[in-house]
Amino acid sequence: MVRARLLPALAALALLAGPLSTGSAWAAPDRNPASAPTGTYALDTRHAALVARIDHQAGVSKSVFRFDKLEGSLKWDGQKPEQSSLSVTIDPTSINTPVAGFAAELAGDKFFKSTQFPTITFVSKSIALQSPTTGKVTGDLTFLGVTKPVVLDVVFSGVGKAKDGAKLGFAATGKFDRREFGLTYLVGPVGAEVELQIDVEFDQVK
Repeated sequence: MVRARLLPALAALALLAGPLSTGSAWAAPDRNPASAPTGTYALDTRHAALVARIDHQAGVSKSVFRFDKLEGSLKWDGQKPEQSSLSVTIDPTSINTPVAGFAAELAGDKFFKSTQFPTITFVSKSIALQSPTTGKVTGDLTFLGVTKPVVLDVVFSGVGKAKDGAKLGFAATGKFDRREFGLTYLVGPVGAEVELQIDVEFDQVK
């Protein structure tokens, strides 16, 4: 009886929704870096994710955090990607965690001291290609007023067409020791090594 009522309802919803897209209007991204126009690109803040993972309870599990406010600029050289450059700014107060009240504590004086240090920045210094679509980006991470080199393993996800120009996608991973930046609070029960996972899109600037 339930099935007899459900099928007509689903059919009606399908008619209201119209024909399903076959995906033919969306081409797969071109993964050839040379296909990406050389020029300046701005970080698409709607499609930018920075996730940090750190050991909890001496490694029993991982605590996972996300930063929601990032800005960045990419100067891209499609013919010689190793000559490209990147600059990213992160708002430490935008950290997000499912633990009630913990984000504010992380942004406070025990951890990020965001009043004194209102930004975290990463500026690339060199790019070493490992393949046409992968490479290592070495840059200066400035955190808590301390600047140290950090290496990101980067994958070029491809170039697509946006409404106003090209769109480039990248995924990256990296890690650093928070003690090197003076963040030593609760080292032991909470890990010293911070793992980074990054997924971003950049829009061509006209």
